[in-house]
Amino acid sequence: MYRIKEKIIMALIIIVTIFLAFTPKLIEFFNKDEKIIKNEPSLTITNEETPTQNKLLNITIKGEIKESEWTIQIPYGYTYGYVISKIRLILNDYSVIDNNKLKDKYYEDTIIYIGTTDYDNNDTPAGVININTASKDELVSLYGIGDKRADRIIVYRNTKRIESFEELKEIIEVSDEIIKVIKEQAVL
Repeated sequence: MYRIKEKIIMALIIIVTIFLAFTPKLIEFFNKDEKIIKNEPSLTITNEETPTQNKLLNITIKGEIKESEWTIQIPYGYTYGYVISKIRLILNDYSVIDNNKLKDKYYEDTIIYIGTTDYDNNDTPAGVININTASKDELVSLYGIGDKRADRIIVYRNTKRIESFEELKEIIEVSDEIIKVIKEQAVL
C-alpha cells in the first residue's frame, strides 16, 4: 500500500518539475507573434508579421501614465486601439483615453498624450480643488504648494490649461511624493 502511494507522489513530483521546466517555453510558444520588452523608461512592441511594410514606428506616450514618458515601437499601420491595449499597465486610474481615435492608424512616429479626468467648476466633487480654476488661496491650501508655486501655476494657466499632474510637477518643480498627495486633494 505504501509503495503505491510513494510511486504516485514521485510521479506527481516529476510531472510538476517537468511542467515548471517547460513553462517559459510554453509561454514563449503561445506569444511568439508578439514580444513586449520593458526598457527603462521605454517599452518595445514588435510583431513578426508586420503589415505590408517592415517598418517600426516610435510612438511616445506622455501625460497621465505611471512613468514620465514611454516609447513604444509598433509596426507600420497599427491603430491607436492596439497601442492603448499594449499600454494599459502603465495607465493611471484617472487616465482618460480618447475613444474617438481608436480607428486612427499610425504611419509615422507620433506622440500620444493621455489626458486626465476633466472636471468643470460645477462637476468638481465637494472638498476637491480644481487646479485649473482655483484661486491662489485654494492653491496654497494644497500640500506642498506655497505662494511662489501658486503664482507659477496661475501664470502658466493664463496661457495654457494644465493637462496632467506630470505637467503640474514640472511647473511647480516638486517630487513624485508631493504630486501623489496633491492628486488626492485636487483634480485638473
